[in-house]
Amino acid sequence: MDAETQLLFHWIPIVIGLLMFTPASSQLAPIFSKIWPSAMSHRGKLLIGTLLVMFGGFTVSVHTLWIHNKALEFGSGSFCAGGGVWDCSSVIGNNEWNVDPVFGLPWGILGMFAFTASLWLILSVAKDPNAVWARNHLRIARLIGIGGIVIILYLVYAEFSIGKICQYCTTAHLAHVFGLVGSVLLLKAYEENNWNDDTDGSEEEGQSIRTRKKQGYVAPVLRSSSSEEEE
Repeated sequence: MDAETQLLFHWIPIVIGLLMFTPASSQLAPIFSKIWPSAMSHRGKLLIGTLLVMFGGFTVSVHTLWIHNKALEFGSGSFCAGGGVWDCSSVIGNNEWNVDPVFGLPWGILGMFAFTASLWLILSVAKDPNAVWARNHLRIARLIGIGGIVIILYLVYAEFSIGKICQYCTTAHLAHVFGLVGSVLLLKAYEENNWNDDTDGSEEEGQSIRTRKKQGYVAPVLRSSSSEEEE
């Protein structure tokens, strides 16, 4: 199986995730709703789309780490070389650019860390969307996305200096950008108070959820038995 065919497997969740950001999500949502009922809501579509995009970014980061290790073992080789300017072996196998300049870690590991952190943040929100920390999680995910843009620009400069483009690296870069878009859309939905507009339940329940989301959980006050006794 050649490099381009293998790359398609990483693009499948990324493309489906992107479609969940578009009107096409209306056709895809019923499929996900069988295991995730909230997929029919606007919030659910954005959460699923963001998670899928980030998952695709994680898997391709793992693949780039594998390529990095193979390049160290066998040299740049041709196991992921493409035609013309597309050649991930020449980029990932380049001794001058294949690790970050601060910690000396392979870029695949850093990508895995970034996508893992973002996945945990978004998945936590998906499991408890009205928790008091949900907004902070979305903000941190957005911050990770913004910080990653700086690294992506540096890596694009590295590819320009080498004269080759790594198709696997580019896929990870695009997944990161799309994940940032998902984080921004989720935070926008949260802050515009339509976070629970599509969920089931009465208006009173929705108002109660919005109140808990803004004010947090208030523990009930337990009355002592002595206060209930009549003197």
